[in-house]
Amino acid sequence: MAKYHVAIIERPEAWQPASWDDVPPSPGERQGLLAEGDDLWALVRQAMEHNERADKEGTPRWAVVVEPGSAGRAWREARLCTPVTYQVNTLGWPTGWEPQSPLDVPNCLGTALRGTDHPRLTYAQAVAVVRGLNQQSMDHQGSTWHVVVAVENEPVLQTPASGPAGAETADEVRPIHVIRPDPAARGDCSYCPARALDCARADSPG
Repeated sequence: MAKYHVAIIERPEAWQPASWDDVPPSPGERQGLLAEGDDLWALVRQAMEHNERADKEGTPRWAVVVEPGSAGRAWREARLCTPVTYQVNTLGWPTGWEPQSPLDVPNCLGTALRGTDHPRLTYAQAVAVVRGLNQQSMDHQGSTWHVVVAVENEPVLQTPASGPAGAETADEVRPIHVIRPDPAARGDCSYCPARALDCARADSPG
């Protein structure tokens, strides 16, 4: 089964979305399935295109992205992934890797992603920050690279833990996804010591 679904709900009459991937406070029942797949970012874009078109046509059908089989706050059988928010994350510049544009994303991300000092942003803001920071790194031989990360709406689970004095706490885990903005590429891995590995030829970061 695909990890993510684009589900159709009825848009409330008085509700005004803040973005094309926004979700009503009380989304009601799911009424259909528009698409499914494993690539969250591709499905979010498909849902946004549907919602923008539905808004222009005045139809009440609204698309949201969910993870079926994972309990959420609105639905016990599906967790709401939209609306997503965006952050800028930093990684060390991979050895031997050369970008062709400031928006390129290397495939060899692995566990190199670090936390970010930047707040949650809109997509356009995050892309602008990444472009500016990476252009500086390219111009001045920097040692870091920055990527746009999409953060899912609802947490996947809460991990029970014991806090100070034995108090029980819970950590919310929200999945993140590295985004390669159009028309960015993976960069040039010709001089990477690991250039014979699959990551030097794959199309998507992993």
